[in-house]
This record gives sequence, structure tokens and C-alpha cells, in this order.
Amino acid sequence: MDQTQFVEKYRLIYKSVSKIKGTALFFLKDKEKIPPYIIRTMFNNNIIYEDNILISFVRSDEPFGVKGNFMDEIAPGLRTFEIYQGYMEVIDVEEILREAGVDEKAIFYGLEDIITRNPLWKIFSIIKRLSPAFVQFYKLPSHKLHGVITRVEM
Repeated sequence: MDQTQFVEKYRLIYKSVSKIKGTALFFLKDKEKIPPYIIRTMFNNNIIYEDNILISFVRSDEPFGVKGNFMDEIAPGLRTFEIYQGYMEVIDVEEILREAGVDEKAIFYGLEDIITRNPLWKIFSIIKRLSPAFVQFYKLPSHKLHGVITRVEM
């Protein structure tokens, strides 16, 4: 779902459902395209926090440098936060968020479970399963993490 469609639907549901107190973080690969796990979490399961922050990572052409900042508020209770990082940087996401004043209650991230009969896609599925999730790489606090699995049939 693209961001425009998402925001329209988000505005409607944000008005109509009870909100959980606190802040939730949702990780994006591309800020223009909202992943299925966020749609399922918010719209199907009605898990909406008072403050919902969409976090995206932007790699720069420079080897070093880290900067995190909030973009404009998209809708009531929905903001975006971008972390710019050099391609050789290993960053501490928690520290960047603390410096920006974010104190999250929950961190949501998406995982894909690939189901297929095609031998090539099976190999890809096995490699993907054996690869560590990005949350392990960024060492996010395990007591706040909520992985949402989306089954993809190919």
C-alpha cells in the first residue's frame, strides 16, 4: 500500500479505535511504501498507539556520518523518523532515538515466511531463514520487540 492510501485509512481508524498509551515504532524499508505487517497490525488487529513512529534508514554515499531527525507529522499520532547513515557506519539505533527524545513502549518489525514448491525459491527461503533479522544487527531491546510474520506463497 502506498503512503497516501495508508494515511487516509489511518486517519479513519485513529479516530474510531481506542489507543494504547505510549509510543510504538514501526520499521520501513521504503518510506513511500507501507509494508503489509504495519497494515495488518494497525488495521486488522487495531493495534494503534497514541504516538506511532515510522522509522526508515537512508544510506548515504559518504562512508561515515549519522544523523536522525523527525520529518513532518503525517497525521494525528503518526510521525516519520529518518536515520541517515554512512555506508560504513554501524549505528546504535536506541541511542539515536534517545537523543531525539523517543521513549518507545513497543517496537514492531516484519518478517516474511516464504512458502513455495519451486526449488530456486526454496533455496532463497532457506537462506532468508538462516540470515539474522535486522533487529539482531541493530541490537534492539528484546523485551520491546514484536515480530509480525507475513506468509508469502510463491
